[in-house]
Amino acid sequence: MKKLIYTLLAGITLVMGLQSFDFTSRFKQRDGTVPGHTGSPGDSLKDCTVCHGGNTFRVNNWISSNVPATGFVPGQRYTIRALNVGITSTIFGFQVSPQDSQGNLQGTLIVTDTVKTQLVGENGKYVTYRSGGVRSRDSMVWYFDWIAPTDDTKKVTFWGAFNNNHEGHKPSDVTYLSTLTLYKEGVVGLKEKNWITDVSVYPNPTSDQLHVRFNIPVSGQLKIRLYAINGSESYLLFDKFTPAGYNNQSFDLSDYASGNYILAVSCNGQTITKQLLVNR
Repeated sequence: MKKLIYTLLAGITLVMGLQSFDFTSRFKQRDGTVPGHTGSPGDSLKDCTVCHGGNTFRVNNWISSNVPATGFVPGQRYTIRALNVGITSTIFGFQVSPQDSQGNLQGTLIVTDTVKTQLVGENGKYVTYRSGGVRSRDSMVWYFDWIAPTDDTKKVTFWGAFNNNHEGHKPSDVTYLSTLTLYKEGVVGLKEKNWITDVSVYPNPTSDQLHVRFNIPVSGQLKIRLYAINGSESYLLFDKFTPAGYNNQSFDLSDYASGNYILAVSCNGQTITKQLLVNR
């Protein structure tokens, strides 16, 4: 009998030890990311899916700055904002790095909120979250500063990978990639063409009818897809040659299950994504 009790106690102790190890492991994972996962060419296109799995979606304006439209001034200090949005998500993370096409760090990153952010990698090449900047509801924002390079650099791209889920459950992970390109003051050049603009999805949430409005300055083959939030299913809603200008498309989603989706509008090699909630 005593032997049985000792065996049970040993088993309980082992289970508690494993649970403690698991908690510690998860906590460490929530205190920043491994350097080199922004999705940039210099990072070999690696992003959050390396550890988290799932699919990636490209989004716009998740990285923004107070750099004026006239461009950055060498040596000037600016504020950068990183935004992560996930409907019903409660755990958020990110990694951002300003790099050239070869992956070299451009300028200097400065942490302004040591509770929510930190620098990782050689020479502080990447800024990422800390454990105090992880928990929120539906969205999370991080701020940090950047000193523009003092050499002859004319163009800097901030590459960012973002991940969110509900209470740390990996099956609900979604990874997003976003970029911000800044030009040196006085540089006159052809900026990246943004063929799709003014994308709006309404009503959101929706119970049946969905309206998608967008503008494409150049006509082309346009596709609109709907992805389940976990990437397990995708639905092609629209696939037609579409004339330039403002367009409106309507879809009946009454046969789709309630839940969170990603709506992707693609044309001329560019994709814009929007989060959508079907609720009935």
